[in-house]
Amino acid sequence: MKDLPKVFAKPIDKEMRNNEEIFYSKVLNQSKEKKDILREIDKIFGNKNFVYKSQVEITLPNETIIETIVGKSGTFLLTIEGKKISIPDIIDIKKL
Repeated sequence: MKDLPKVFAKPIDKEMRNNEEIFYSKVLNQSKEKKDILREIDKIFGNKNFVYKSQVEITLPNETIIETIVGKSGTFLLTIEGKKISIPDIIDIKKL
């Protein structure tokens, strides 16, 4: 192997500020809550006792309703009565 020239590395005596230490996101809390709702919905539909319908209590910003859900289409839950419930509007969902 050839003799390579020696390189002088000066020691770093000060704090480097080329990386940000703080991260801020306005939608961080909103997306976290929605993921939990989606996880709960997936648990309801993935349950081995779920055959074709499930009775749930859904908490919306203005009210709490009890519905029988039969499916999910895009961003909506579908009820047995033919109603559509918007998933982004759901605050909490519990299987009864």
